[in-house]
Amino acid sequence: MAKSNTPFLRTPYNYDTNAASDESGLACEEPTLAQQHFKDECDINNILKQFNVTGMLPNQPLSPRYGDFTGISDYKTAIDRVIAAEEEFMALPAQLRARFDNDPENLITFLDNEENRSEAEKLGLLEPKQDLNAPAVEENAPTPSESA
Repeated sequence: MAKSNTPFLRTPYNYDTNAASDESGLACEEPTLAQQHFKDECDINNILKQFNVTGMLPNQPLSPRYGDFTGISDYKTAIDRVIAAEEEFMALPAQLRARFDNDPENLITFLDNEENRSEAEKLGLLEPKQDLNAPAVEENAPTPSESA
């Protein structure tokens, strides 16, 4: 018998969708990792029923935080700054990193405390603070004997 060139159209009357699904579908034989005892807490119908009764939504695990975050422009910039801080910390000598338990956060906390400034200058982490009352010396300024 010759094969016809007409395309096969699948309809509910000539195609078993359940059999096709069983043949090509994903079969998960392993036990589920979903924690079923939370299903009622996550069901939107139960959440709305509770809201209709109490007028309050369920407690959120993290409460909203307020603060001045104007210095942080976006997520990528924040991550880039963290990576740069870690790279700079890792560029320090091993003895100096060990002084801060090999943790950049300990170094940042140390540097944030103004009482540690003199020790940070001794360690070479900060440049010595210049006295604002001392007269500024210009390198290219003529001396009084040269100007006369």
